[in-house]
Amino acid sequence: MKKLLLSLFCVLALTFTAKADIAPAEQINYFLTFEGVSPSAVITQQSEQIQCDDNQCLNPKPLGSFGIQKLDCDKNSCYAVSYEMADYQKLILKFADGTVKESNVFAIPENRINSFTLSVGPQSLTVKPSAASAKDRTPLFYAVCAMAFVFLAEVLTALLFVCINELPLRITVWFAVLNLVTIPANWFFLSKYTAHDGILWLAACLAEFTVLAFAYRRKCTLQEIFGLTLFSNVSGYCAGMILSFILTFF
Repeated sequence: MKKLLLSLFCVLALTFTAKADIAPAEQINYFLTFEGVSPSAVITQQSEQIQCDDNQCLNPKPLGSFGIQKLDCDKNSCYAVSYEMADYQKLILKFADGTVKESNVFAIPENRINSFTLSVGPQSLTVKPSAASAKDRTPLFYAVCAMAFVFLAEVLTALLFVCINELPLRITVWFAVLNLVTIPANWFFLSKYTAHDGILWLAACLAEFTVLAFAYRRKCTLQEIFGLTLFSNVSGYCAGMILSFILTFF
């Protein structure tokens, strides 16, 4: 049992840097301002956001468009959605007046949703942090499907664990109810304060373990309750990673 738990923690430690759909994707809102030039619409299909590993952007990688990941623009703003934002970004935008402008390389704060101002000049495109409120662009249908996917994975794993270890079946109901709280809490509340899915996973796991340990302290051992919450949450985290991987093909 101890070796298995250690293996699970090692796997999680390796995957915490990878994106799992247990929270909204990382997003950037851009607000356009035109200085010394007439306003011109951005042609999204001929524009691109570049992901960079350093502030010189020596290894540029296009953001790309698949699943919900994309760069999109309207008359006065643009927004980018990514399953995992690189530390640095830059923009190459094509405008309706025929001009193409490339921005400076800019760093992304460690927030899940950020906002920047795009200052468009005659020969320049400057990106600066903005104090404007950033809008969550995650489609509601996608959010509901992702949460349902993770919920089913965790509850079914919990049920399997309960049956194998001959624990009270009612604990599965408690676990399901707790998931109806922790999963939306991660999506709509805690994700506003951290872009790290591993932190959200740990928060949910600890909250569920604490409640179940208190409710079933006389019917189950702490080791059994810990195993239930750990295996189920590992299943949910892996389900989120699988969903992210599947969506990269669309």
